[in-house]
Amino acid sequence: RTLYSSEPARAPTMQAMHRAAGAVHRMPCAPSTSYAATHQPLYIKCSRAHSITSLSCLGPSKRTLASHAVVCHASKSTISSSLISVLKDELKYARESYRKDEQLLEGPPNDFELDNPPGKKVFYLLKEYKQEQIIIEVDLDAQPAAKDEEDEDEIPDDDDDDEDEAEEVPPVAFKVQINKDGGCMTFECESNGEYVVIMDLAMEPDASDEEEEDEELQQDEPYTGPVFEDLDDTLQQAFLDYLEERGVTAELGEFIRLLAADKSSMEYQMWLQQVCDFVAQ
Repeated sequence: RTLYSSEPARAPTMQAMHRAAGAVHRMPCAPSTSYAATHQPLYIKCSRAHSITSLSCLGPSKRTLASHAVVCHASKSTISSSLISVLKDELKYARESYRKDEQLLEGPPNDFELDNPPGKKVFYLLKEYKQEQIIIEVDLDAQPAAKDEEDEDEIPDDDDDDEDEAEEVPPVAFKVQINKDGGCMTFECESNGEYVVIMDLAMEPDASDEEEEDEELQQDEPYTGPVFEDLDDTLQQAFLDYLEERGVTAELGEFIRLLAADKSSMEYQMWLQQVCDFVAQ
């Protein structure tokens, strides 16, 4: 039997309508294929076996830093390789152009003995004369500077053409120490192989006498002599004869000049090899 309610039908309330609408929005739906195709993930997981498998797996800022590191590493390797190549070329040229002078093969003249330690900038010539010990010291870093060309704008005279054509041989500087029991006399000389010139002369007391002096006196610089050029010409020539008697002649000056040039070339080759080996490590 059908029962009929005597109460009239009620209209749906606002609360019920909201619950129904929420149920519709919570219904599952398939993802849009067009959205998945156009929106790829920014980061891709890289393999742990390689720190950077591809720059595409990094973000924009990290990708820039990684590429910069690779370029810097390549640049350093390229620069080092280029430097090594230039060093090898320079060393090859230095060795091919090196020629030892025949005068050096005969050894030093006037009974001097050569002490030329490799890797040092100084070499020595030693000799004993009567009761004197003669030491000649040559420092490669204490050589006179090459003279600059002066008065280039001046018009040369015809009479000076022959003199200009002849190249001036640069002199070599060296010290001559003559040691005795009474002290030491040091000559600063120059020679171009044709002459010997005394630039300065210093008389130094014996080392034993200096030890007996007071400490205050040791701090003061002793008087070693006047300027050599201010001496009388006769006295200057007498000192030159004094050195010549002990074997310090123009012939020895030529040997010293050639040996200084030879040692400078040999030390330069050794330096190039050491630098090349250091960069290549």
